[in-house]
Amino acid sequence: MDESWVISADRFRYWQIDHGSGNFRIVCQDGRVLDGRLEPEHQRHDSMVATSTFDWEKWWILSTTVKNDLIITEGYNPATDPSLNGRPSVYLDQNQWRTVADAMHDPSRVRNPDERRAARDLIRLANDGGIVLPLSTGHLVETAGLNGDRRYEIGVAMAHLASGWQIRNPLDLWQHECEVSIRKHLGLTQNAPILHPIVTEPGALFGRETSLGITDQTPELAKFIAMLTMPSVILDALLDPDRMPRDSLTKWVTHHTKITAQIHAEHLPKEQRRRLARRRYWNENISYYTAAYRRLTYATDFPTFSDRELSRLFTDSPMVGLVSELFIRRFTDHMNKWKRNDLVDMFHLASAAGYARYVCAEVHTGTQLRDAQRALGRPQTVFTSLNDLVTAVRRDGARAESERASSS
Repeated sequence: MDESWVISADRFRYWQIDHGSGNFRIVCQDGRVLDGRLEPEHQRHDSMVATSTFDWEKWWILSTTVKNDLIITEGYNPATDPSLNGRPSVYLDQNQWRTVADAMHDPSRVRNPDERRAARDLIRLANDGGIVLPLSTGHLVETAGLNGDRRYEIGVAMAHLASGWQIRNPLDLWQHECEVSIRKHLGLTQNAPILHPIVTEPGALFGRETSLGITDQTPELAKFIAMLTMPSVILDALLDPDRMPRDSLTKWVTHHTKITAQIHAEHLPKEQRRRLARRRYWNENISYYTAAYRRLTYATDFPTFSDRELSRLFTDSPMVGLVSELFIRRFTDHMNKWKRNDLVDMFHLASAAGYARYVCAEVHTGTQLRDAQRALGRPQTVFTSLNDLVTAVRRDGARAESERASSS
């Protein structure tokens, strides 16, 4: 590579792309300005992102939308662990994001004064270094069902307040927890892999096994390019004005409805129903555990776990302990009506409750998760209103940077 193009903050101040014109500009530390044009295959004329600028000093990606909203994304550094800088992570369900978006764009839409006040305080904390609000794949899925100005407002609120922070795809967290459980069973905990759940890693919400994710084996230059481009990918997914048709998930809903009916038909006492439901959950998802076991032992067999061992296996896992409890509760409740939204809610909210410091969820799943946390002897960190959430966040000491500065 020509010495003048070595990628280094010692050489560059800004890289900027104008997506509308296809032009780019490079501002060097010595004052030189280099202008050019993207190759046709790299030009994007249908993007909701107008410009993208990488600030080498701050390690930020600054994106402007076609409506001139500014989104700042914190950059990713693969050489260090995610730096929350003492900020607690707060995960919002989609309905809570709608309230926050309303509070940003037109507070009068939020009729409940307590919720309006809480939403505005949450915005202040997120904007001023007090909390981290990670996005998930579930947010992209739910936002895809919207269109027009409503979608734009919610998407901008999400991207602006998240600042590039994401919670990993639930499948990645699930597989990791399964491997950790098997390692504990085998006594192979030394040098076990570490997977940080809340990160600025490019594409973490999409999953490591997708084309949009990165892994430890991804070349360093590819990681850097992914960091530069991922904010535009996520922003376009959030702001696309066209509604995406939703999969009805009929097969998934029907399958789980049948399991609930089968367990009810056994007419067993409550504790026996729970054991049966736990075993059914295990049988439905055993492949994650067998894959980890065979990868670690090179064996073709697989051990048998008693009901007590299964209970302990699940309970010790941050996400699996909660998601398995959700399935057990719904399998044993013959009045439960399975819905397509359950797939997104159960896995994304359980992963958030397992790893984020606080969660604000829709009432049904949120209440069950809070009950599950209580049953598992865990701190109860799930709330179903912004007012209760922000009260807890403030009670536990979260402060904006300006508040900390004024009190010091």
